[in-house]
Amino acid sequence: MNRISVPVALALLAMAPPAIAASNVPTPGDLSPHPLAQGVLDKLRWQARPLVIVADGPAIETQLTALMQEADALSERDVVILTAAPGTSDLPLPAGGDFALLLIGKDGGVKLSRSQPVTPAEIIALIDQMPMRQNEAQR
Repeated sequence: MNRISVPVALALLAMAPPAIAASNVPTPGDLSPHPLAQGVLDKLRWQARPLVIVADGPAIETQLTALMQEADALSERDVVILTAAPGTSDLPLPAGGDFALLLIGKDGGVKLSRSQPVTPAEIIALIDQMPMRQNEAQR
């Protein structure tokens, strides 16, 4: 399993494409893919759990199709999907790959980084282990 390091993941996030209008920032639980743009992660902090997918073609379609199979569960966990195509921005990808997936917590920290598609069950299980999610589930 290839994983990118946290410093590389943070560099990836810091080098996002140009800013977008506030109206284009997804709301928590909105699983419609939105473009990754500068400033959007800051606007989502403490509101949502961004799932950043850097890929194109069949790889991104496969990942998005899998995620939609658990749309209700992901939406309930305040996941939003941000996408970027390789080569359309200055985002570095893991060595030898054309796919990157990052799960960002509500606190802005990288909780998961992968260079291959991830099952929705793995994402849901990871989120459910987060202390903030456990507090949300008790409310």
